[in-house]
Amino acid sequence: MTTSSALDLSKIDNSWTLFLDRDGVINYEFYKAYINHWNEYRFYETALESIAILSKIFARIIIVTNQKGVGKGLTKEEDLIQIHKNIAELVEKGGGKIDAFYYCTALSDEDNCRKPN
Repeated sequence: MTTSSALDLSKIDNSWTLFLDRDGVINYEFYKAYINHWNEYRFYETALESIAILSKIFARIIIVTNQKGVGKGLTKEEDLIQIHKNIAELVEKGGGKIDAFYYCTALSDEDNCRKPN
């Protein structure tokens, strides 16, 4: 007998919340570097379309992201906030929605606010 840990998608209803990571999930990430400005940000090719589809299934979509670049002083927090505003605007133009962004700027991987903690 085998068991599967696959999620039964037919059980998802509009009361569910989807949490998505940002870098490496909806956009390209830099190897050992940070996205410091909007002009460096690049969505994956199907990300906007996928978020639009998921927005019809889930009640809420929340982006969670670790942002050590802010903690190290390499990225200004206001630039990070602008990146998130731009993401939300483009997602909305594409027919989707992002309900919230949560980010952690802590440098220690042991910090409780960092994902996956």
